[in-house]
Amino acid sequence: MNLKITFPKDLSIDKDNDKTPAYVQLSHIIKKVIASGDFPSGAKLPSEASIGRHYGLSTMTVRQAIGLVAEQGLLRRIQGSGTYVTTPAWTQASFTWDGLMEKLNDQRNASLTIIKASITKAGPKVAESLDLDKDDKVIHLVRMVSYKGKPFLLNESILKFDPNAPIVEAELELSSLTGLFSGEGNHYIKKTFLRVEPTVLSHQEVSVLELAGEETAFKINYIFYDFDDLPLGSGWFLTPRRHAVLSTKIGLWDR
Repeated sequence: MNLKITFPKDLSIDKDNDKTPAYVQLSHIIKKVIASGDFPSGAKLPSEASIGRHYGLSTMTVRQAIGLVAEQGLLRRIQGSGTYVTTPAWTQASFTWDGLMEKLNDQRNASLTIIKASITKAGPKVAESLDLDKDDKVIHLVRMVSYKGKPFLLNESILKFDPNAPIVEAELELSSLTGLFSGEGNHYIKKTFLRVEPTVLSHQEVSVLELAGEETAFKINYIFYDFDDLPLGSGWFLTPRRHAVLSTKIGLWDR
């Protein structure tokens, strides 16, 4: 489809934004205009050089932004031809955690308790998942989130140890957990991989979560990465099934 498409002038890049890199901002713009219908399926994007000139960005920055959007199935690169808008596969649905997020975002009633915080050696298994040597130091956190005084989310997390990095302080805040699910608020995290599986809680986990005989739950395993695509941390959440209501929107939505 030889449609000539251009970027809206009212969408700009804030180059002074230290929390969100320029290429991430540009990827948001590309997704926004695709969702609005201004870039229809099959339309060819302007060249990376022309997009760079439009926003005052380097070609490398533009290429990174296009790569992010392409990973989400909204763009398709054809060698020797260019980059084209494509229709996302409906089988690749993104689910939201309605009940879970409502509780995590309720700052008045949600609270975080640090059960354990220690520095230890990575060991073979953790070293492999976080691209470390087995004797490298990591931070081991066990946290409990309560809602209106009632525990509902148990978390164990392993983080790379770097005393100069803001991640150590940030992970002691409730917002760090919210950001893992929403993709917002953690400026040091580029992306997170989540895997959800049903599980049966142990007697100890039932006791810690203060459950009255409910033993089934969701276990949410995760690993998150920095903006250099290097793993920063991994772990899991446990929550009773009634708190993890999954919902999704199929198709292309602006928000």
